[in-house]
Amino acid sequence: MLRQAVSKYDTVVYQRIISFNSSDSLFYVEDYFENGQIQMNGTYSSLDKNIKENYWCNFRGNTKQGLYQTWYKNGYPESKYNFIDGKKYGLCEEFYSNGQISDSGFWIPGNIEGNTRGMRHGNFKGWSKAGKLLYDFDYNYGLKINPTDTSYRYIIYTPSDYRSDTIKSYPLIIYLHGGSHRGSDLKQLYGYGIPDQIYRGREFPFIIAAPQCPLLLRWSTDNWFENFFSEITSKYRIDNNRVYLTGVSLGGSGTWYLAIKYPEKFAAIAPMCGFTSHIKYIYDNAQNLADIPIWAFHGETDLTVPVEETDRMIEKLKNKNNKIKYTRMPGVGHWVHWLVYPEQELYDWFLEFEK
Repeated sequence: MLRQAVSKYDTVVYQRIISFNSSDSLFYVEDYFENGQIQMNGTYSSLDKNIKENYWCNFRGNTKQGLYQTWYKNGYPESKYNFIDGKKYGLCEEFYSNGQISDSGFWIPGNIEGNTRGMRHGNFKGWSKAGKLLYDFDYNYGLKINPTDTSYRYIIYTPSDYRSDTIKSYPLIIYLHGGSHRGSDLKQLYGYGIPDQIYRGREFPFIIAAPQCPLLLRWSTDNWFENFFSEITSKYRIDNNRVYLTGVSLGGSGTWYLAIKYPEKFAAIAPMCGFTSHIKYIYDNAQNLADIPIWAFHGETDLTVPVEETDRMIEKLKNKNNKIKYTRMPGVGHWVHWLVYPEQELYDWFLEFEK
Protein backbone atom coordinates (compact mmCIF):
# COMPACT_ATOMS: atom_id res chain seq x y z
CA MET A 1 0.00 0.00 0.00
CA LEU A 2 1.28 3.45 -0.94
CA ARG A 3 0.35 6.60 0.97
CA GLN A 4 1.06 9.87 -0.80
CA ALA A 5 0.44 13.38 0.52
CA VAL A 6 0.28 15.99 -2.23
CA SER A 7 1.13 19.48 -0.98
CA LYS A 8 1.18 23.00 -2.29
CA TYR A 9 3.66 24.95 -0.19
CA ASP A 10 2.64 24.10 3.40
CA THR A 11 -0.97 23.11 2.67
CA VAL A 12 -2.01 19.52 1.93
CA VAL A 13 -4.22 19.50 -1.19
CA TYR A 14 -5.15 15.84 -0.87
CA GLN A 15 -3.84 12.57 0.50
CA ARG A 16 -3.78 9.53 -1.75
CA ILE A 17 -3.82 5.88 -0.71
CA ILE A 18 -3.01 3.30 -3.40
CA SER A 19 -3.17 -0.48 -3.09
CA PHE A 20 -2.74 -3.16 -5.76
CA ASN A 21 -4.81 -6.33 -5.80
CA SER A 22 -2.95 -9.13 -7.54
CA SER A 23 -6.09 -11.27 -7.85
CA ASP A 24 -7.82 -8.83 -10.23
CA SER A 25 -4.71 -6.81 -11.27
CA LEU A 26 -6.38 -3.53 -10.33
CA PHE A 27 -5.12 -0.50 -8.47
CA TYR A 28 -7.49 0.68 -5.73
CA VAL A 29 -7.12 4.42 -5.19
CA GLU A 30 -8.57 6.69 -2.52
CA ASP A 31 -8.00 10.45 -2.27
CA TYR A 32 -8.85 12.45 0.87
CA PHE A 33 -9.22 16.17 1.54
CA GLU A 34 -7.01 17.61 4.27
CA ASN A 35 -10.00 17.53 6.65
CA GLY A 36 -10.24 13.74 6.28
CA GLN A 37 -13.29 13.75 4.00
CA ILE A 38 -12.98 11.26 1.15
CA GLN A 39 -12.54 12.97 -2.22
CA MET A 40 -12.27 10.08 -4.67
CA ASN A 41 -12.57 6.31 -4.71
CA GLY A 42 -11.80 4.41 -7.90
CA THR A 43 -10.13 1.44 -9.51
CA TYR A 44 -7.62 1.49 -12.33
CA SER A 45 -6.14 -1.17 -14.58
CA SER A 46 -3.16 1.14 -15.18
CA LEU A 47 -2.11 4.09 -13.07
CA ASP A 48 0.39 6.92 -13.04
CA LYS A 49 0.36 7.75 -9.34
CA ASN A 50 1.62 11.28 -10.01
CA ILE A 51 -1.36 12.25 -12.18
CA LYS A 52 -4.72 13.31 -10.77
CA GLU A 53 -6.97 13.91 -13.75
CA ASN A 54 -10.54 15.17 -13.72
CA TYR A 55 -13.21 12.57 -13.16
CA TRP A 56 -14.80 12.74 -16.62
CA CYS A 57 -11.87 11.35 -18.58
CA ASN A 58 -8.55 9.50 -18.34
CA PHE A 59 -5.12 10.98 -18.83
CA ARG A 60 -2.71 8.86 -20.86
CA GLY A 61 -1.34 6.17 -18.52
CA ASN A 62 -4.41 6.19 -16.29
CA THR A 63 -7.15 3.70 -17.19
CA LYS A 64 -10.21 3.66 -14.97
CA GLN A 65 -11.88 0.28 -14.61
CA GLY A 66 -15.19 -0.17 -12.82
CA LEU A 67 -16.92 2.13 -10.33
CA TYR A 68 -15.40 5.59 -9.87
CA GLN A 69 -16.84 8.05 -7.35
CA THR A 70 -15.95 11.58 -6.20
CA TRP A 71 -17.17 13.79 -3.35
CA TYR A 72 -17.21 17.49 -2.49
CA LYS A 73 -15.35 18.73 0.56
CA ASN A 74 -18.67 19.07 2.41
CA GLY A 75 -19.27 15.32 2.07
CA TYR A 76 -21.92 15.42 -0.67
CA PRO A 77 -21.33 13.24 -3.77
CA GLU A 78 -19.90 14.92 -6.87
CA SER A 79 -20.00 12.08 -9.40
CA LYS A 80 -20.67 8.37 -9.75
CA TYR A 81 -19.38 6.85 -12.96
CA ASN A 82 -18.79 3.38 -14.35
CA PHE A 83 -15.81 2.78 -16.62
CA ILE A 84 -14.71 -0.03 -18.89
CA ASP A 85 -11.17 0.14 -20.28
CA GLY A 86 -10.99 3.83 -19.44
CA LYS A 87 -14.28 4.86 -21.06
CA LYS A 88 -17.58 5.67 -19.41
CA TYR A 89 -20.05 2.82 -19.65
CA GLY A 90 -23.61 2.38 -18.46
CA LEU A 91 -25.34 4.73 -16.02
CA CYS A 92 -23.28 7.76 -14.92
CA GLU A 93 -24.37 10.55 -12.57
CA GLU A 94 -23.15 13.99 -11.49
CA PHE A 95 -24.31 16.11 -8.54
CA TYR A 96 -24.35 19.70 -7.33
CA SER A 97 -22.53 20.62 -4.11
CA ASN A 98 -25.87 20.77 -2.22
CA GLY A 99 -26.49 17.06 -2.90
CA GLN A 100 -29.01 17.60 -5.73
CA ILE A 101 -28.38 15.42 -8.78
CA SER A 102 -27.44 17.53 -11.82
CA ASP A 103 -27.48 14.98 -14.62
CA SER A 104 -27.87 11.27 -15.19
CA GLY A 105 -27.51 9.23 -18.35
CA PHE A 106 -26.15 6.25 -20.21
CA TRP A 107 -22.79 5.98 -21.99
CA ILE A 108 -21.06 3.57 -24.34
CA PRO A 109 -17.29 3.34 -24.92
CA GLY A 110 -17.49 4.05 -28.67
CA ASN A 111 -14.97 2.70 -31.15
CA ILE A 112 -12.77 5.74 -31.85
CA GLU A 113 -9.15 4.91 -31.10
CA GLY A 114 -7.82 6.91 -28.17
CA ASN A 115 -11.25 8.02 -26.95
CA THR A 116 -10.72 9.01 -23.32
CA ARG A 117 -14.33 9.81 -22.50
CA GLY A 118 -16.92 7.57 -24.16
CA MET A 119 -20.12 8.66 -25.89
CA ARG A 120 -23.59 9.54 -24.69
CA HIS A 121 -25.90 6.83 -25.96
CA GLY A 122 -29.35 6.47 -24.45
CA ASN A 123 -31.51 8.56 -22.13
CA PHE A 124 -30.14 11.63 -20.31
CA LYS A 125 -31.83 13.85 -17.76
CA GLY A 126 -30.63 17.13 -16.22
CA TRP A 127 -31.83 19.10 -13.19
CA SER A 128 -31.27 22.58 -11.79
CA LYS A 129 -29.60 23.06 -8.42
CA ALA A 130 -33.09 23.48 -6.94
CA GLY A 131 -34.24 20.15 -8.37
CA LYS A 132 -36.19 21.35 -11.42
CA LEU A 133 -36.02 19.00 -14.41
CA LEU A 134 -34.26 20.92 -17.19
CA TYR A 135 -34.15 18.30 -19.92
CA ASP A 136 -34.97 14.71 -20.79
CA PHE A 137 -33.15 13.73 -23.99
CA ASP A 138 -32.17 10.61 -25.89
CA TYR A 139 -28.72 10.37 -27.52
CA ASN A 140 -27.25 8.30 -30.34
CA TYR A 141 -23.45 8.03 -30.45
CA GLY A 142 -23.03 11.41 -28.79
CA LEU A 143 -25.71 13.39 -30.64
CA LYS A 144 -29.17 14.16 -29.36
CA ILE A 145 -32.02 12.45 -31.20
CA ASN A 146 -34.61 14.94 -32.53
CA PRO A 147 -32.75 18.14 -31.55
CA THR A 148 -34.89 21.15 -30.67
CA ASP A 149 -35.00 24.15 -32.98
CA THR A 150 -34.14 27.02 -30.64
CA SER A 151 -32.39 30.38 -30.20
CA TYR A 152 -29.56 31.28 -27.83
CA ARG A 153 -28.93 34.67 -26.26
CA TYR A 154 -25.64 36.37 -27.08
CA ILE A 155 -23.47 39.40 -26.53
CA ILE A 156 -22.30 41.50 -29.47
CA TYR A 157 -19.34 43.81 -30.02
CA THR A 158 -19.10 46.30 -32.90
CA PRO A 159 -15.95 48.23 -33.92
CA SER A 160 -15.54 51.85 -32.86
CA ASP A 161 -16.35 53.17 -36.36
CA TYR A 162 -19.42 50.97 -36.87
CA ARG A 163 -21.96 53.71 -36.26
CA SER A 164 -20.15 56.45 -38.16
CA ASP A 165 -19.49 54.34 -41.27
CA THR A 166 -22.97 53.18 -42.25
CA ILE A 167 -21.90 51.47 -45.50
CA LYS A 168 -18.90 49.37 -44.53
CA SER A 169 -19.35 45.65 -43.79
CA TYR A 170 -17.15 43.98 -41.20
CA PRO A 171 -15.57 40.59 -40.63
CA LEU A 172 -17.22 38.51 -37.91
CA ILE A 173 -15.73 36.35 -35.17
CA ILE A 174 -18.09 33.91 -33.48
CA TYR A 175 -16.71 32.95 -30.07
CA LEU A 176 -17.88 29.85 -28.16
CA HIS A 177 -17.25 29.80 -24.40
CA GLY A 178 -16.24 26.84 -22.22
CA GLY A 179 -18.39 24.73 -19.92
CA SER A 180 -18.10 26.97 -16.84
CA HIS A 181 -19.94 29.85 -18.58
CA ARG A 182 -23.09 27.93 -19.47
CA GLY A 183 -26.33 29.28 -18.05
CA SER A 184 -28.57 32.32 -18.47
CA ASP A 185 -26.40 35.17 -17.15
CA LEU A 186 -24.63 36.82 -20.09
CA LYS A 187 -22.24 38.63 -17.75
CA GLN A 188 -20.54 35.27 -17.13
CA LEU A 189 -19.11 35.38 -20.64
CA TYR A 190 -16.73 38.21 -19.76
CA GLY A 191 -14.72 35.96 -17.46
CA TYR A 192 -12.19 34.82 -20.07
CA GLY A 193 -11.60 34.50 -23.81
CA ILE A 194 -12.41 37.20 -26.33
CA PRO A 195 -15.21 38.74 -24.19
CA ASP A 196 -12.63 39.21 -21.44
CA GLN A 197 -10.53 41.24 -23.89
CA ILE A 198 -13.57 43.34 -24.78
CA TYR A 199 -14.31 43.93 -21.10
CA ARG A 200 -10.75 45.19 -20.64
CA GLY A 201 -11.37 47.83 -23.33
CA ARG A 202 -9.53 46.26 -26.23
CA GLU A 203 -10.69 47.40 -29.67
CA PHE A 204 -11.12 45.01 -32.60
CA PRO A 205 -11.70 45.48 -36.34
CA PHE A 206 -14.29 42.68 -36.18
CA ILE A 207 -17.88 42.36 -35.16
CA ILE A 208 -17.74 39.76 -32.38
CA ALA A 209 -20.72 37.62 -31.39
CA ALA A 210 -20.60 35.35 -28.33
CA PRO A 211 -23.68 33.16 -27.76
CA GLN A 212 -24.37 31.48 -24.42
CA CYS A 213 -25.01 27.77 -24.15
CA PRO A 214 -27.71 26.77 -21.62
CA LEU A 215 -26.80 25.02 -18.39
CA LEU A 216 -25.74 21.35 -18.78
CA LEU A 217 -26.02 21.39 -22.58
CA ARG A 218 -23.35 21.32 -25.29
CA TRP A 219 -22.99 23.38 -28.47
CA SER A 220 -24.03 20.23 -30.37
CA THR A 221 -27.18 19.46 -28.35
CA ASP A 222 -29.81 21.49 -30.24
CA ASN A 223 -30.32 23.29 -33.55
CA TRP A 224 -29.50 26.83 -32.46
CA PHE A 225 -26.83 27.94 -34.91
CA GLU A 226 -28.94 28.61 -38.00
CA ASN A 227 -31.31 30.91 -36.09
CA PHE A 228 -28.38 32.67 -34.46
CA PHE A 229 -26.47 33.15 -37.72
CA SER A 230 -29.55 34.35 -39.58
CA GLU A 231 -30.31 36.91 -36.88
CA ILE A 232 -26.85 38.45 -36.58
CA THR A 233 -26.19 38.55 -40.34
CA SER A 234 -29.51 40.34 -40.94
CA LYS A 235 -29.18 42.67 -37.96
CA TYR A 236 -25.52 43.70 -38.41
CA ARG A 237 -23.41 44.66 -41.43
CA ILE A 238 -21.32 41.51 -41.70
CA ASP A 239 -19.06 40.48 -44.55
CA ASN A 240 -20.26 36.91 -45.10
CA ASN A 241 -17.01 36.01 -46.85
CA ARG A 242 -15.04 36.75 -43.67
CA VAL A 243 -16.75 34.81 -40.89
CA TYR A 244 -14.43 33.14 -38.36
CA LEU A 245 -15.16 30.65 -35.59
CA THR A 246 -13.21 29.96 -32.41
CA GLY A 247 -13.82 28.54 -28.95
CA VAL A 248 -12.18 26.97 -25.93
CA SER A 249 -12.78 23.62 -24.18
CA LEU A 250 -16.53 23.00 -24.58
CA GLY A 251 -16.33 25.78 -27.19
CA GLY A 252 -13.32 24.13 -28.85
CA SER A 253 -15.35 20.98 -29.30
CA GLY A 254 -18.24 23.11 -30.55
CA THR A 255 -15.91 24.78 -33.05
CA TRP A 256 -14.97 21.44 -34.58
CA TYR A 257 -18.61 20.33 -34.64
CA LEU A 258 -20.15 23.48 -36.15
CA ALA A 259 -17.42 23.85 -38.79
CA ILE A 260 -18.00 20.25 -39.87
CA LYS A 261 -21.78 20.75 -39.96
CA TYR A 262 -21.69 24.17 -41.69
CA PRO A 263 -18.37 24.31 -43.59
CA GLU A 264 -19.78 26.78 -46.11
CA LYS A 265 -20.19 29.43 -43.40
CA PHE A 266 -16.59 29.90 -42.27
CA ALA A 267 -13.47 31.42 -43.80
CA ALA A 268 -11.24 30.01 -41.00
CA ILE A 269 -11.55 28.36 -37.59
CA ALA A 270 -9.44 28.18 -34.41
CA PRO A 271 -10.48 25.38 -32.01
CA MET A 272 -8.77 25.20 -28.60
CA CYS A 273 -8.46 22.17 -26.29
CA GLY A 274 -11.81 20.56 -27.08
CA PHE A 275 -12.95 16.94 -27.01
CA THR A 276 -13.34 15.41 -30.48
CA SER A 277 -13.98 11.71 -29.77
CA HIS A 278 -17.20 12.06 -27.75
CA ILE A 279 -19.35 12.50 -30.88
CA LYS A 280 -19.07 9.96 -33.69
CA TYR A 281 -20.30 12.58 -36.19
CA ILE A 282 -17.17 14.72 -35.69
CA TYR A 283 -14.77 11.91 -36.46
CA ASP A 284 -16.81 10.43 -39.34
CA ASN A 285 -17.21 13.78 -41.13
CA ALA A 286 -13.82 15.44 -40.59
CA GLN A 287 -13.33 15.54 -44.37
CA ASN A 288 -15.83 18.43 -44.45
CA LEU A 289 -12.96 20.60 -43.16
CA ALA A 290 -10.69 19.86 -46.11
CA ASP A 291 -10.95 23.40 -47.53
CA ILE A 292 -11.10 25.45 -44.31
CA PRO A 293 -7.96 27.06 -42.84
CA ILE A 294 -7.52 25.70 -39.30
CA TRP A 295 -5.31 26.90 -36.47
CA ALA A 296 -5.71 24.49 -33.55
CA PHE A 297 -4.31 24.97 -30.05
CA HIS A 298 -3.81 22.55 -27.16
CA GLY A 299 -1.63 22.42 -24.06
CA GLU A 300 0.48 19.28 -23.83
CA THR A 301 -0.11 18.88 -20.08
CA ASP A 302 -3.87 19.47 -20.18
CA LEU A 303 -5.40 17.22 -17.49
CA THR A 304 -9.00 18.11 -18.38
CA VAL A 305 -9.00 17.40 -22.12
CA PRO A 306 -5.95 15.35 -23.15
CA VAL A 307 -3.92 16.81 -26.02
CA GLU A 308 -4.50 13.60 -27.98
CA GLU A 309 -8.06 14.80 -28.61
CA THR A 310 -6.68 17.51 -30.93
CA ASP A 311 -3.81 15.33 -32.19
CA ARG A 312 -6.39 12.91 -33.54
CA MET A 313 -8.12 15.54 -35.68
CA ILE A 314 -4.87 16.97 -37.01
CA GLU A 315 -3.68 13.49 -37.96
CA LYS A 316 -6.98 12.72 -39.71
CA LEU A 317 -6.82 15.96 -41.72
CA LYS A 318 -3.12 16.27 -42.49
CA ASN A 319 -3.37 14.65 -45.95
CA LYS A 320 -6.66 16.38 -46.80
CA ASN A 321 -6.04 19.99 -45.77
CA ASN A 322 -2.84 21.94 -46.53
CA LYS A 323 -3.98 24.99 -44.54
CA ILE A 324 -3.56 23.63 -41.02
CA LYS A 325 -1.53 25.16 -38.20
CA TYR A 326 -1.21 23.32 -34.91
CA THR A 327 0.21 24.97 -31.80
CA ARG A 328 0.87 22.17 -29.28
CA MET A 329 2.17 24.02 -26.24
CA PRO A 330 4.63 22.20 -23.93
CA GLY A 331 4.12 22.73 -20.22
CA VAL A 332 0.68 24.29 -20.75
CA GLY A 333 -2.52 22.94 -19.22
CA HIS A 334 -6.20 23.63 -19.88
CA TRP A 335 -5.61 27.39 -19.71
CA VAL A 336 -4.15 27.64 -23.22
CA HIS A 337 -6.69 30.36 -24.12
CA TRP A 338 -4.99 32.79 -21.71
CA LEU A 339 -1.90 32.58 -23.94
CA VAL A 340 -3.76 33.06 -27.24
CA TYR A 341 -6.69 35.47 -27.04
CA PRO A 342 -4.77 38.32 -25.35
CA GLU A 343 -2.17 38.29 -28.16
CA GLN A 344 -2.60 39.75 -31.65
CA GLU A 345 -1.39 36.88 -33.84
CA LEU A 346 -4.62 34.90 -34.09
CA TYR A 347 -6.67 37.94 -35.15
CA ASP A 348 -4.14 38.86 -37.85
CA TRP A 349 -4.21 35.24 -39.06
CA PHE A 350 -8.00 35.28 -39.36
CA LEU A 351 -7.87 38.36 -41.59
CA GLU A 352 -5.62 36.54 -44.09
CA PHE A 353 -8.59 34.47 -45.22
CA GLU A 354 -11.78 34.99 -47.15
CA LYS A 355 -14.15 32.42 -48.55
